[in-house]
Amino acid sequence: MAWNNDCRFIGNITHPPKFQRVGENQLPFLQIYLAVDDGRNGASFLRVVAYGDVALLTYPYLQVGSKILVHARYRQRQHSDKNERIHEFVADNIIFIDKINWERGDAARARLSVPELLSCEE
Repeated sequence: MAWNNDCRFIGNITHPPKFQRVGENQLPFLQIYLAVDDGRNGASFLRVVAYGDVALLTYPYLQVGSKILVHARYRQRQHSDKNERIHEFVADNIIFIDKINWERGDAARARLSVPELLSCEE
């Protein structure tokens, strides 16, 4: 990871997290919006996306109001349908802080394919 594009922030989720599988390989994708204290008695609103295991393993636990710490890198890209730039943060790690849905998350993790996960440890 490039050190000149290393971002960390704490915020609260403002909209229901959006999970889907994208592309030919059906890669897990998570999109969340965070309100982050801007240090001036206000808030900044950020778009955060995650892919792969980060998306798959964190999505079931998150809900509107969840407080999380995000370790990410900044990215801007061109919207495919419109002539507009999208500014977002690509999460490398998400740490739960408060208002986490532990019951739903634990149930979803229990449904994961355990044999696939264990085969990596051999």
